[in-house]
Amino acid sequence: MEEVTVEHQLRELVRILVETPTPTGSEKALFPFLTDYLQSLGFKTIEQEVTERHPLTPPGEYKNLVAKRGESRILISGHLDTFPAYDHLQPYTLREDGDRLIARGVVDIKGQIAALLLAVSQTNAPCQIAFVCDEERGGTGSRSLKFDADFVVVLEPTDLKPVIAHAGAVEVTALFFGKSAHGSMPNWGDSALEKAIAFVDALKSHPLISDQRHPLFERAPLITLGRLEAGNEAMVVPNKALINLDIRVLPSYSSKRVADLVLDFSTKFKAEIKIDDVAEPVTLDENEEVVKILKSATASVTGQEPSAIGYWSWTDAVNYIERNIPAVVFGAGHLGVAHSDEEWVKFSDLLTLAQILVELLERQ
Repeated sequence: MEEVTVEHQLRELVRILVETPTPTGSEKALFPFLTDYLQSLGFKTIEQEVTERHPLTPPGEYKNLVAKRGESRILISGHLDTFPAYDHLQPYTLREDGDRLIARGVVDIKGQIAALLLAVSQTNAPCQIAFVCDEERGGTGSRSLKFDADFVVVLEPTDLKPVIAHAGAVEVTALFFGKSAHGSMPNWGDSALEKAIAFVDALKSHPLISDQRHPLFERAPLITLGRLEAGNEAMVVPNKALINLDIRVLPSYSSKRVADLVLDFSTKFKAEIKIDDVAEPVTLDENEEVVKILKSATASVTGQEPSAIGYWSWTDAVNYIERNIPAVVFGAGHLGVAHSDEEWVKFSDLLTLAQILVELLERQ
């Protein structure tokens, strides 16, 4: 019988995971496969019901899957839900382009989970794993998780660098009002669309946003305008405009102050403004033991100790840190391609991640 290589094993694990659609609310579709796989490796598994509901959490039956083998003080946490397919081409068919694997969720985070599953098959070291639900929307899975560990490693795409700081965020929906008129006579109307654009420009240039700096974060725009609804055609001045935007807030700055600024703008622009979500920035001490162990494990595999970085997105690590449990974020691939219409990760990076996770588990 032909020997199954680790490369074949990893590729097959990725395929099974990404070809099982799990947008938020349908995570349980993977429970049978994960349970059988982990139990075959000596893990005991339990399902934990998650009853909490966040306003952004879609309807569904929510549970976490927890697995344990031996006595481990490190928990490895990964979320099973993915972003909806939206415009991703063939989202649930694993495709390959050279070293790249392409599919919805392949980097965020099913490729990471496949690397973990490969790792635990390559070592008999003790291990605790939590596959949590609802990370992409409400974060209720990790917030409700019951576990006993001293540290947590949260799997997310980080370019194989440990994340010790998270940007905060303010999500805003705003509705602007104007007066319609013939498009060739805009002076007879009052464009709600132009008010919306002016609102975003005013936020971008305000010192509370434009002056933000932090050594762990590269310089980048802090505002994402994700949705704009206004008008019908050029020959009609739009009398309403709706926008949905996200504002990132770096550590040492206040998300609440940014939210208050946005609300203050509602008077100036005569807009109905709703603050959909506010999350404060979170940091972890780089000298925490879990960070040192992860750096050492990475150096043993790659030959170079990675530098710690900041992360633009919220992750489940925030919930663990807020419970006073040190949590570092780590994984293969880049956050920038997650949620995109051709999400991908390098197969070689997933192999490296699996090797690092083996080292991590054997060093605890």
